[in-house]
Amino acid sequence: MVGQPRCGIKLGYTSAAMRQQMNIDRPNFGHLTKDMDFGGGVITPLIHPRAEPEIALRTARDMVVAPTTRENLFSLVDAVFPALEIVDTRYHDYVFRYEDNVADNSSAAGFVLGKPHGPEVLQNDGLAVSLTPEGQDSLTGHSSAAMGGPLEALAWLCHELEASGEMLPAGFMILTGGLTSAPYLELGVPVRIDFQRLGHLTFTW
Repeated sequence: MVGQPRCGIKLGYTSAAMRQQMNIDRPNFGHLTKDMDFGGGVITPLIHPRAEPEIALRTARDMVVAPTTRENLFSLVDAVFPALEIVDTRYHDYVFRYEDNVADNSSAAGFVLGKPHGPEVLQNDGLAVSLTPEGQDSLTGHSSAAMGGPLEALAWLCHELEASGEMLPAGFMILTGGLTSAPYLELGVPVRIDFQRLGHLTFTW
C-alpha cells in the first residue's frame, strides 16, 4: 500500500452479520489502492484471506459537502458493480479490537469487480446475493444488510468524511460493505458471487 495511489474506500462492518462474526460493534472504513485491484490477475501476498460479496459504487464527481437528499446522493454515483472484497489481517484468527482494525486499514487486502451497471439499478427494492466457495454451501444475503442499502452506506461515509474535513474524489470506487458472513479463501479453490440484476463474478486465490 505504501507509495501506491489511492483509488477508493472500503466500508467495514456495515452489516450486523459481519459485526457479529468479527465481534465489532460499529462500522469503519479503510483505503483502497491500485495494487489492491486483483481483477487483472496480479495478487499481492495474502496471509489468511476471507471473501465478502459487496456492491461497489463509483463516484461521479467530487464530494466536499455530504449530500442532504437522496436525489443528491444518487447523483453522486455514476456506476454500480458487483464486487468481491478480499479482507486479510496480521491478527491471528481475526481477533482484534475495533481500534486495532481501524489501524489495520479495516483489513483491506484486495477487491475484484464485475461488469458496471447504471445507477438506476439501485432504484428497486434491493438486490439479493449469494456467495459460493466451490464444493461448499452458498451463503445468501441482501443489499439491505449494509446499513439498509448501498446508498445509505455511501451517505454514512460522506458524513464521516465531511466531519473530518476530507473530500471524496470523483472516480473513486466505494465498496459499501459485506452482505454475508465472510468465509476463508482456500488456495486454488474458486469462489463465486451471484447478484440479482448485477450478474456474477468468480475469483480464485
